[in-house]
Amino acid sequence: MSMSGGCLCGAVRYEITGEPKWVGKCYCRDCQRESGTGHNDIVGVAAEDFRLIQSEPNSYASIGGSGAEVVRYFCGTCGAPLYGFPKLMGKNYMVRAGSLDDASNIKMTMAIFTSHAQPWDLPPQGLMCFPEAPPAPTKT
Repeated sequence: MSMSGGCLCGAVRYEITGEPKWVGKCYCRDCQRESGTGHNDIVGVAAEDFRLIQSEPNSYASIGGSGAEVVRYFCGTCGAPLYGFPKLMGKNYMVRAGSLDDASNIKMTMAIFTSHAQPWDLPPQGLMCFPEAPPAPTKT
């Protein structure tokens, strides 16, 4: 599988090869603040399957709800969030589904930090839900 995406203004572009490792919704307070709504839709991909193909994004590092560092990447021109690199998740990127050129084939399977979900933006029925951080991957 191959996917591509980028920011709102088109300055930053990326491509993904390989299958997503997970797809889900994050309800942590940082994702709420970053997205300006109740959650972020994320596509987890292995670092080796992710490649910037145009421009370098800006970044911001903070300590996430898991207690581990999270580096978030965004366009320095238009401010659009693109992906994150949470240390807790190993060598994997959390790509913002909304930054994909075509997200129509993305199927949400889980929701994390659901204990922080706003009453007006609850996880859809049928998702595997984790009240806090999901279990850390054992490989990669």
